[in-house]
Amino acid sequence: MLVAPLSTKHLGELQLATERALQQWAKGVFAPTEIVSAMERILIFLRHNGGAARQARQVASLAFIIGEQIVQLGGWRWMSVSDDGSVNPAIVSPDGARACLVVDVMTVLVAGETKASLGALVKACVENEHHALVVLV
Repeated sequence: MLVAPLSTKHLGELQLATERALQQWAKGVFAPTEIVSAMERILIFLRHNGGAARQARQVASLAFIIGEQIVQLGGWRWMSVSDDGSVNPAIVSPDGARACLVVDVMTVLVAGETKASLGALVKACVENEHHALVVLV
């Protein structure tokens, strides 16, 4: 995996997309743990209403929201993580050893390919525990 900083432009776009998504799905909710709970309900809704391919835009915005909560709660940071050096917003652990490819993870979760919950993913990241959806870099 190649890990690189995101450009200022990409970080700005990411922040804007996250703010828009929070306004859409978690308006008036500010605590990271409450936001994660709200996004868990959105995940269930998306699973039952068309799957990941049909909900691609919502999957990305949900991914950015969850990624930002892990950044806030666990000190992770936004980086680009990919196999080929392309831009792929992801979060990287404080020690730089692990990454969560948030868009890929949300796609898997929305598609129902795993029974993992967002709460368990966030908890594992924040507490520096192993999780099947977090990769070593």
